[in-house]
Amino acid sequence: MKGKKTGGRQKGTPNKITADTKTAIAELLQNYATSGDMEKDFKAIKSAKDRLYVAEKFAQYIIPKQQAITADIDVNEHEQTIEQRLEELSKDPDDE
Repeated sequence: MKGKKTGGRQKGTPNKITADTKTAIAELLQNYATSGDMEKDFKAIKSAKDRLYVAEKFAQYIIPKQQAITADIDVNEHEQTIEQRLEELSKDPDDE
């Protein structure tokens, strides 16, 4: 049974620990990147497969992932042949 919320964080308020952790990690990675060590470490990976794996992991944070899109199309909606539809479209509207 759900009761009325009477205390605690309001809905939508970010978790302070999560925000602080994300900030700390972002600063750590920024320092790592600007020091030049990240580039040296990346170039030191000998296997092309491993370099591509690391690059793909980084790309996830830069390039948004594409969403799958589905379309529900009823191809028999009008149940006309192409010829019937073309004939209908070719009629002069002033003749009707």
